[in-house]
Amino acid sequence: MTSHPLITVYMPTHNRKQMAATAVDSVLAQDYPNFELIVVDDGSTDDSWEFLQQRYAAEPKVRLLRHPQSQGACAARNTAIAAANGDFVTGLDDDDVFYPDRLSSLMAAYQTGDAMVCSGYLWHYGTASKACFASDAIIELEQLLDLHTLSNQALVPTASMRALGGFDTQLAAFQDYDMWVRLVARFGPARRIGHISYQVNAGHEAGRISGSPKRLQAHDDFVAKHRALMTARNLHNQAFYRHSMQLLPMSLWQLLRSWRFGLQGLKLRYYLKQKFAWLSRLRLKWLQKGWRGLFD
Repeated sequence: MTSHPLITVYMPTHNRKQMAATAVDSVLAQDYPNFELIVVDDGSTDDSWEFLQQRYAAEPKVRLLRHPQSQGACAARNTAIAAANGDFVTGLDDDDVFYPDRLSSLMAAYQTGDAMVCSGYLWHYGTASKACFASDAIIELEQLLDLHTLSNQALVPTASMRALGGFDTQLAAFQDYDMWVRLVARFGPARRIGHISYQVNAGHEAGRISGSPKRLQAHDDFVAKHRALMTARNLHNQAFYRHSMQLLPMSLWQLLRSWRFGLQGLKLRYYLKQKFAWLSRLRLKWLQKGWRGLFD
């Protein structure tokens, strides 16, 4: 393997040509010299396909593929992974962006024996941003089954991704979490680096491609799929996560009972968030729209 193995970046897109162009341009701006980008238009019904062809058909590092009808983001990712020439693959959502050292920093961190490498990321609300998981860590399976402590995108050997059949298109949500669990279960621990090289743009009005109205059912399906791997601690913490997804109140007694299963900081923050819900709502408005959001 060369000092700069070929990395394939896969990117699904659907009816979001301007955001997709920003995402593509962020990949083309990488300081890593050896990559290809496969964009899969997942049955767009506007002029996205024509726009992408016009803009990128002559770009040697970009390949454009298309599903005539929409099959979902995971099917689009799998189409790109099947077509990848790279020794490694990594993903980008069409409403997010890479920072210029995204590929080089992930590749520099990868070590033989890592199931995958991911990084911290910046969650951009619209006005303000928050750094997420911006710390180095080696993530073992039991820790990962407690909580999704990786990120939505990772650098993975292409052969490993293909060996597991790619992303599960039957899940309505948690597809990345499911993929990482399967990779860690088969190939060993994951490596996370604190360096932030990916920005999640959550402030736009178009809705994220990974969003799903069937999120609770998808979580049930995820837990059922991996239940045989889960300890009592894992099951308790997955139940807490489901509780938090539903924005249900948490009593002090529930907090204390849950304490022995770990994730104490997360649970305490959730308890306080529910206790002071009005303050949490104000904070979210400020993150999304700045000071003017407080008076909307």
